[in-house]
Amino acid sequence: MPIPGGTFVMGRDPMHAEDESPPHAVTISPFWLEATLVTVADFRWFVDQTGYRTSAERFGYGKTAVEGMDDWEWDQRPGLTWRAPWGDDAPPQRDDEPVVVVSWMDASRYCAHLGRRLPTEAEWEYAMRAGSDGTRYPWGDRPQRPDGSYGLNFWQGEDHHHNSRLDGYLYTSPVRAFPPNAWGIHDPVGNVWQWVADWYARDTYQRDAAGVTDPRGPESGWARVARGGSWWCSVNTCSGYGVFARGKSDPHAAFSNNGFRCAVDRTETGRG
Repeated sequence: MPIPGGTFVMGRDPMHAEDESPPHAVTISPFWLEATLVTVADFRWFVDQTGYRTSAERFGYGKTAVEGMDDWEWDQRPGLTWRAPWGDDAPPQRDDEPVVVVSWMDASRYCAHLGRRLPTEAEWEYAMRAGSDGTRYPWGDRPQRPDGSYGLNFWQGEDHHHNSRLDGYLYTSPVRAFPPNAWGIHDPVGNVWQWVADWYARDTYQRDAAGVTDPRGPESGWARVARGGSWWCSVNTCSGYGVFARGKSDPHAAFSNNGFRCAVDRTETGRG
């Protein structure tokens, strides 16, 4: 999808999280962004074309979580990959669900194969907001849209022992299951954390406080940023689903709630 250039306010009051403040003006040049997360079918095509082996396949394990586990618990399982993100005994993902158990390295390689790249953190938030300002979701501050329907896939339950599935899903949902934002982008929040290009630093927003144009983040670091929250985020655990929260992880880590989408510098290039 073509994303128009413009200026928005990134970040929020420091009472929420130190690394999400202060609010500051960011100007973004026009670019192009995939309308949906990269799907299982998309990633299978890439693997079939290139023979690529993911970080989880090379390291011999991936990290997953399933209903019935404790909050914040993750299971590091030998042999776990994007082909069966909850193990061989669980139902497989549909082809139109977002690929998971992919590391930042895997996501970057996929995008590069198509002549694309991961969006920057600022590009990501700008596109997901789609002109909205200061709200947790593109449509407001409640997970329900104005018509009362859920606008995203996240965990409904007091803990992770049970998901009431009020949004219709246990784990990942198809990439077009929920209506897009005002700029045609599906899953602007929820479903899976979305890898972005930037290295993580706690003081990124503080360094950009005076305002910045097309920021790229730190030149190095120990973790890459992920945004948007996921199906595993709940009110009482993580609660990172929304356009403010900044996730982070080792670029080689492969979790069953991380995915991605690709960007291109020029709006006339690529598909949406």
